[in-house]
Formats: sequence, structure tokens, C-alpha cells
Amino acid sequence: MARTLCNNCNFSISTCICNALEHVKNRVSVIILQHPSEEKIAKNTAKLLNLSLSDCQIIKGENNNDFAILKSLPLETTVLLYPNELAINLDENAQSTKLNNITHLVVIDGTWKKAYKIFQLTTLLNQFKTVSFKQLPKNRYVIRKAPRADSLSTLEAVAHSLFLIEQLNPAPLYNLLDELIQKQTQHMPEHVKARYQY
Repeated sequence: MARTLCNNCNFSISTCICNALEHVKNRVSVIILQHPSEEKIAKNTAKLLNLSLSDCQIIKGENNNDFAILKSLPLETTVLLYPNELAINLDENAQSTKLNNITHLVVIDGTWKKAYKIFQLTTLLNQFKTVSFKQLPKNRYVIRKAPRADSLSTLEAVAHSLFLIEQLNPAPLYNLLDELIQKQTQHMPEHVKARYQY
């Protein structure tokens, strides 16, 4: 039997996060390239960004054919959030001439393995500068395990990026994430929930 979903946030009624939802006006357009396997994961945070940010879109796929939108983005002012050896650290260079005119932020949504696959298959991404962070904010998203110590949820990575690029207050996005965590853990036994305290 299908669960009843909230008409606004599209989460189940028992995990509805609408009471923490605040609309945030962002100047930099956020484009999320989402691996298809992420769409149905209840703990996926990309849809929280889509609900909250004024300028955000999610495109599902794995390669150039799926992400044709990349062809229309301005080369000089679009950046890809991806921690490779060429990445410019936003927390060191956000005000530099290299980065102070950013208009579009492209983010890959998926596990590290799936994100790497998208990066390899989507050669259109090679045309953009890559950005990352020298110093990561504390990982708040403790309910989804990741194999790397430098893992952040998509929401955390975007919230921190927008804070560094356009000084956008990340609190409404973090509050939404906290609400998701609370709703996802509310029915867990206490000894299980204790594993997810932060």
C-alpha cells in the first residue's frame, strides 16, 4: 500500500518537513546533476534544496546526453563543485577575480562512486572550473553513512558554497536538514538513535 505523501514537500505525512521549510532567495543558480538511484532515497537532501532555494533545478541522469543543459551555461561564470586536484578552494578564493562573478553552481548528487562515474561520463563538465573547500564545515548529516571522512550531504555542500560565494545565510537550509534528521529518526529505538547524535 502506497504511503500518503504531503502535497507540498512530497515526503510521507509522518516525515513531512514543511514546518521547517523556509524559502531562500539565492543569486547563484544551483544545478544538481542527480544520479537516478538517488531519487527514491528518503534521506536524499537534494530535494530539500529544490524545495527551499528560489533558483535550483535537479536533472537526473549519468552522461552528456542526460545533461545537455550544460551546453547552455556560461563558461566563464559557471563552476563545478568537485574536489579534484585542480579545484579552487572557495574558502580561500571566494573574493578573488577568478570566482567573484559566479552565476551558476553545478553539483553532482550521488555516492562518491556514482558521482565519480557521472564526472567520467559527462565530458561536458570538463569545460568548467572546479571548486571545493580547504576547510570543511562540521558534517551534520549523520543518518547517512559515507566511506570518506570529507563527505558532506548535497545540502551541506551547497549551503556552504552559497555562504562562501554570496554570503547567503545557511541557517534555513541547515534547519531543514535538522528537521529531516529528526523526522527520519523519530521512530528509532533509543539505542539505535544514539548512534546518530551529533
